[in-house]
Amino acid sequence: MFGLEDPTMRLLRHEHNTTFRVDAKGATFVLRINRSGVHGAETIASELAWLRALTSDTELGVPEPVAAGDGSPLVIIEASSVGATPRPAVLLRWQGGRIVDARLTPRHLRQIATLQAGLQQHSTRWARPDGFVRPAVDTLTSPAKKASIGSSAPNVGPRPSHDDAEGAIALVDELLSTAEAAIIAEALDIVWASTDSLQAMPESHGLIHADLHYENVLFHHGVARAIDFDDCGWGFYLYDLAVTLWELEERDHYPELRDALLDEFSRHLPLPVDHGRHVQALIILRKMQILMWFLESRQHVAFRDNWRRWSQEEVADITAAMQRFR
Repeated sequence: MFGLEDPTMRLLRHEHNTTFRVDAKGATFVLRINRSGVHGAETIASELAWLRALTSDTELGVPEPVAAGDGSPLVIIEASSVGATPRPAVLLRWQGGRIVDARLTPRHLRQIATLQAGLQQHSTRWARPDGFVRPAVDTLTSPAKKASIGSSAPNVGPRPSHDDAEGAIALVDELLSTAEAAIIAEALDIVWASTDSLQAMPESHGLIHADLHYENVLFHHGVARAIDFDDCGWGFYLYDLAVTLWELEERDHYPELRDALLDEFSRHLPLPVDHGRHVQALIILRKMQILMWFLESRQHVAFRDNWRRWSQEEVADITAAMQRFR
């Protein structure tokens, strides 16, 4: 498929996407086999087009796509098991670096902010090729994400949409409880107040990475590098910052981490009025998206035994975030 010489493969992760480390003569790569569902050949080719542009136009650390032997950006793998769906597969050059978790410092957050600003600056000036399509990143349910696929960010109506919100609330009501569904409905009011305000601001949204939490950032010789562009799409620029902060809220030095990220980002790009409150609302949105991920993935082997407990813990976390918001 990709013409590698003497390749050996080692499984990295198997959830919805499956990734392998591939060591071939003289180089190392990541092979990603995409989940079926939201993304097809068009959206994946669009993701790779942005990565190629970032590689050629900037010095930012991002994965470089490797074309198949026939020049195609991706290949379709025909599954051998009965009833299995063919899956798109892409090959990316391996990026050196390490994930920093417990030892994250304000200095690391400043590096992430510089990376985020660079990605957003490129996305605003890049002339996207014909046929470029990606989904919105502020949806709650998989059907809504699939329906949002397009060539630009949705610029009318509430974000998330009312239909999407109703579907999410109904799923929580069905699988958890009516009381927990009411919590999600209350949280949506907080999110809508912010997304309505952000929509009214010029240049508040565009193409973003949308999943730059600490596990998707590698630090290499003092520079932050981004991996996993599988969720990139159309959204509010502040959503990128919210995703970075989302998993850090419970850390003792969270205020220092948050302030370092926002301060450094503001040195590169302007932040909107009341950005702190908007970021907090978008963190709540992210928590609701994780909840929906657990619920929608409940039959997957990686979630089957724990989805209910994880979902209930996420609702409790959303409740706590709402209390902090007030």
